[in-house]
Parts: sequence; structure tokens; C-alpha cells
Amino acid sequence: MKKIFNICLLFAVTAGFVACSDDNGAGSSYVQENTVKIVKSNLVFNALAQKGSVVFTAPKGTSVSVSDPWATAQLKDDSVLVSVTNNPALDSRSAILTLKNGEDSVSLSIVQSGSVFKYTGKKNFLINNNETTLSLPYTKLGSEPTISVADKADSAAVRFEDKDSAFLAHVGANTSGSFRSFSLVVSNQDRHDTITVTQGSIDNLVGKTSYLMGYDYLKLKSTTVSTEELQTEISGKFEKTSESTLTFVANQTGTRILFDFNEKDFSLKLSAGQIVHRERTAEGSFLYRTAIWDQIHYMKYQDLLKQVNQAHDAKKLTDEQYNNFKTNFIPGLFSFYDTDKLSMLASLNVSTQGQEKALVGLFGDSGTNASYISSLTKLGELGFPIDKFTANLFSIYEYKFVNGKVQFVGPSFMLYPLMIIQPLSETTNAKESGLLAKKLLNGLR
Repeated sequence: MKKIFNICLLFAVTAGFVACSDDNGAGSSYVQENTVKIVKSNLVFNALAQKGSVVFTAPKGTSVSVSDPWATAQLKDDSVLVSVTNNPALDSRSAILTLKNGEDSVSLSIVQSGSVFKYTGKKNFLINNNETTLSLPYTKLGSEPTISVADKADSAAVRFEDKDSAFLAHVGANTSGSFRSFSLVVSNQDRHDTITVTQGSIDNLVGKTSYLMGYDYLKLKSTTVSTEELQTEISGKFEKTSESTLTFVANQTGTRILFDFNEKDFSLKLSAGQIVHRERTAEGSFLYRTAIWDQIHYMKYQDLLKQVNQAHDAKKLTDEQYNNFKTNFIPGLFSFYDTDKLSMLASLNVSTQGQEKALVGLFGDSGTNASYISSLTKLGELGFPIDKFTANLFSIYEYKFVNGKVQFVGPSFMLYPLMIIQPLSETTNAKESGLLAKKLLNGLR
């Protein structure tokens, strides 16, 4: 009986507890409606300074705040006018806009994308010695690009204007008497574009010590251990022959090599087939002609020569056949390469090695040799690659007058690659200029 009484008492207490929870729960389960409501908002921006807005409904007394100083908010009736400053950074950014009314509030994100910048102009300018204005165009959105000279020592050479879609570089007249080159740097944040400006004319090449340099394949022997043993230089000075031609006059021999100068791209063109020197000695009268080869063609000739020598040593060729090869075949083969149908081209650029500067040109194919080489079917039959040709090896042939006829003696040198170097720094003597030239040549290896 007592047990039944206890169970009934437990039910009674439990029932009373549940009833109290219901009374209290009526207040706690009720969610109060936010009095601040957003009707519409426009808070996503590109990098430019601009305005957006928020439309809301709320009782009177609503206030607004923004978490970051680059964005501001102005309350006006049921709208908020949001202004953002220009974002020159590459990264996007965000801030929080808060609308508050009493205990109620709403927070919205303000998002602004990072800036955009692209330099769209040329990276290399070749101009004459006169005052010149260069246009350096760019596209931007929010960015704040700047322009400067790479080397402060060149600051006097140029001044700048920003036209919002392009920088104008006003380059002063070059009165140095030599080619000059300087670099401009267009920067936006961590991005940098370098523009090289080279200023000069044909007259700046005249009268200054210059060097034709390369590695002479004729010096290559089985005992050669370093390419420095092959280095060959021909020093001389340019004479102006016309407004578009120069003659390189070698100091020691008086050899005169003609070059065509293109003022539009600062290039020198060298043609084969030129008679560059004549001399009379106790051994007779001689003349010298320029020739241009492809290194691959010359190596093919060396292989052919080796095969013939081996065949002669093995008695597979008679002495008569061997002598005919040397006296007739070799001169005929070499004559294919001393024609004015072959040429080389070098673009001149100012190169810097430490504190030294030099005008440098590396000769390569002129782009006009293929049709002539492809017509040499006899060379093709010997295994020479006549379907392609890269002019990269320069030679001067020696000829001797014998009984009124010109007889091929052989090449004076075979220079690969051919470079023209004119030091621009104030070196104290010719030896220092020569060392600079060799340093630049070594840099190509």
C-alpha cells in the first residue's frame, strides 16, 4: 500500500513540474523579429573608387558604421550610401557594414577586387640622336603605376609624363658622340616591365676602335685544350662611306670590309664576295675576298677532307686523284661561299659587363641565303644540307696571281661566331679595350 502511495506521489510531482516548464517555455521559445531589414544592396566593387548603396527598413534611430577606413557610409532616410576609395593593391579586400537599431543589427560585407595593370607597349626602342618622345601605353583598373630610370645615372637623359593611359618619355638629344642605352622601368606593386632605349646613328660608329672577333677554326689542333687558344680579333676603325654604308679598316693589314648600316633597326649587313685587300710582296701579288659559311657546312667539309685523306693513305686514291682533289675540287667547293649571294646580319645593342659598356653585334643569318644554297645540287649530292643554311661563320680567302690567273690559296681564318664590338667606356688604352672585347666574347660560350 505504501509502495502504491509513493508511485502516485511521484506522478503528482512530475505533473506539476511539466506544467511549470510549459508556463516558462512560452516566453523562451518566442524569437523576436529583427526590426532592421535589408531590401537590396550593392556592395561589390571593382578596384576603382566608386559608390554603392543599401536600401533598408527599420524604425527611427538607425545608425551605421564601417569596419575599415577605405570604405565610408552615409545614412540618408531608408538608404545608406557607401563609398570606397581606389584599391591600388593587387589583392582584393573586404570590410563590414553594420546597421544598428536598438538591440537589433544587420551586418553586410563590402568587397572590392584588386587592381589590374598591364603594360602594352614595346620593350625595345631604337631611336636617332635627336630629341624624341616615346609613348608607353598601358591598361589599368585601380592601379597606380610609376615609371623611372633603372640607373639613376641616366636620369638626365629622360623626363616623364603620365597621361593616365600611357607614360610619355621625353628623351633628350644624344650629344655623347657614341651610342647610348638606358632602361626604363614601369612598375605596379611587385610587377615591373623593363623598356630598353638605344640612341645613336651611323656617325657614332665612325673613328672609334672596334673589333671583329670570333673563334678561329683554323687554329683548332689535337693539342688545343681551351677555346681561348682559338680567340682571334681584328682591330680597326669604321669610315663612313655613305649615309648607309661603313668601311671597317683593319689596323695591321689595311683590309677594308664594307658593311651596310640600317638606321631603322641598328643592324650591320656583311656580304660575301667582297675584294677587301690587295697586296704585292716578294712572293707575288695577292687579293683577298670575303666568304660566308654555315658552321655545319664547314664541319661537313672537314669530314669529307678526312675521308679523302684516309682513302689516299689507304692507297684507295692515286696521287693524281688526290692532287686533283686538292688543286681543283677544294677551290671549287670554297668558291660556293665567296659569292655576293650570301650575307650575314648583326643587330647592334649596348652590352654591360660590370662597369664596362660596349656596342655589340652578333652576326647571324640575314634571311636571304636559302634560295641560293638550295640551288647548289652538287653540294647536296656530297651530303651537304642544302635545304637549310645559317650564316654564322666568316672567312677571308687568300688568292694569288699566277701567270695572269687568280689561284686559290686558302682561308686566312674561319671565325665562329663573328662579333663586332666597339667599347663605349672610357678605357685608358687599347689593351683594356681588347680585354673587354674578349670578356664579351667569352660570355657567349
